[in-house]
Amino acid sequence: MSQPLRAPAPVVRLVPELMEYAAERHGERPFLLRYSAGAWTGYTFMAAARAMRAFAALLERDGVRPGARVALQADNRPEWVLAYLSVLAAGAVVVPLDAQLKEQEVGELLHAAEATHAIGDARHLPVLDAARIARRPLVRLLSLDAGSGRSHWDQAQREYASGEAPFGLEAGNPRAEPHDLAVLLFTSGTTGQAKGVMLSHANLLFNVEAVARALEFGPADRFLSILPLHHTFETMAGILCPLRVGASVCSARGLASRELREDMTSSGATLFVGVPLLYEKLLNAIDKGIDEAPFAARWLARALLGATRLVRQLTGLRVGRTLARPLRRRAGLDGLRMFVTGAAPFAPDMFWRYVDLGWPVLEGYGLTETSPVVCANRPPSPSPGAVGWPLPGVEVRVDSPDEDGDGELVVRGPNVMLGYWRQPALTAEVLQDGWFHTGDLGRVLGDGRVRITGRLKNMIATAAGKKIYPEEVELQLANSPYVLEVMVTGRADGAPGGPSSGEREEVHAHIYPNLEALEGLARAQGKTFDEAFVERVLRAEVDARCEALAPYKRVKKLIVHASEFPKTTTGKIRREPGPLPRQR
Repeated sequence: MSQPLRAPAPVVRLVPELMEYAAERHGERPFLLRYSAGAWTGYTFMAAARAMRAFAALLERDGVRPGARVALQADNRPEWVLAYLSVLAAGAVVVPLDAQLKEQEVGELLHAAEATHAIGDARHLPVLDAARIARRPLVRLLSLDAGSGRSHWDQAQREYASGEAPFGLEAGNPRAEPHDLAVLLFTSGTTGQAKGVMLSHANLLFNVEAVARALEFGPADRFLSILPLHHTFETMAGILCPLRVGASVCSARGLASRELREDMTSSGATLFVGVPLLYEKLLNAIDKGIDEAPFAARWLARALLGATRLVRQLTGLRVGRTLARPLRRRAGLDGLRMFVTGAAPFAPDMFWRYVDLGWPVLEGYGLTETSPVVCANRPPSPSPGAVGWPLPGVEVRVDSPDEDGDGELVVRGPNVMLGYWRQPALTAEVLQDGWFHTGDLGRVLGDGRVRITGRLKNMIATAAGKKIYPEEVELQLANSPYVLEVMVTGRADGAPGGPSSGEREEVHAHIYPNLEALEGLARAQGKTFDEAFVERVLRAEVDARCEALAPYKRVKKLIVHASEFPKTTTGKIRREPGPLPRQR
């Protein structure tokens, strides 16, 4: 069991007070920015505080009361952040909704949250209105955009232009307490499956303090906000932590490769928070840029990267920050100092490629129920293969470990949720004696870092009683240059003699291949590029990479798919039952 460092005390009592705290210290320095008319413009810390107070005043005038649930559905933009804080400033509870949810799903969540109000932008107001009519008719709507005929953001800024603190932000007149419910986050939008995670002001503020200190964020940083804001990972690491330390945040225009590359360059970003899928796409774009460069530039790039890799392999020294600087400058990305990743495993091969380019990647681990960060690697020289050390104040224990030291990870600390909304039985199931049972399998390494080995519900049990964690096999296969996406499952082999079903489980690998890389290989080998070639190369690749695994963990059947796997909005492959992409 890990021994926790002392939890750092939050600098304020309530989440919206962070805005006041930052405005006092950073004043007219830029905070929330968007790209418009060829430049990054937006709100200073002082202007953001005034705007938050003004919208909080409008919310209360519209009937929002302390403890009321207010839904928020909109695309990423500075006003999303300020609306989130405004709801909290009015003493209410914010319910962030996935911008991709449709009317039926939104209606179920409005009903489940017992929402009194909902805030949307022009694109989402029709969705919220239809959902309201169907499931929660008394919900009052407000807009982030003018022209809807409803109370809106610009109206608040005009009518409450003085920006005086109207509620709970004046000394001696709190509208909430630190352990009151602040944010209600639903982990699914479908009826019967939705779990409302209840996070308090204290939960979030303890996590803000621990994350900002552990990852060494500072006022000189500029974040590029890319992930959906309704996810706690982005809200915490990409918004609340920058607010705490006085850093600025630029809202990316989207995930399209060209726009993202332009935003990374023009924004002056020093770091961003992403998921492995995003980093994989960025690396592919860099590779493509090198491949399409003139001969001299292409030769120089490959020579520099080869040299950094060789030095690292021979000496252990990470010299990419120096040797690869010409490549980063040519790409306009030399200002980026660090990447933060979570939500899914980060392949070691990809980790070292980023290191060789001069960028450390800090991998962490967390869940919505833990506000969300539990563990994180630390700068300046993180290592792959583990999700880091527990944050200060957070305890991590391995429950009932097996002979290999693997068991369910349980977490205790000030970041652990209040419970599940209106689901006491489910809360009691996962919160036992102050410990949150994560459902994730892992072990604690000799240096105190935590390694995730799988998900309890995904575990494959063989007829011989062996346990196989699909994530361990996936990590081996994901390192292949010919594999874009992989999902490992346990499937019955149809043979008799197994468990009660009369069948034995074996390991199947579903792969979405990198056809561009495979076509290049066929061309280099003078072979015909067809389905038979793809199957043959992937089978050999799978067999080779499974050599590092125990025989019972190796892939028995390979299924090649013609399209990407369905994913969540943070880029995780969906494992729940449903149709897989069509096979080739």
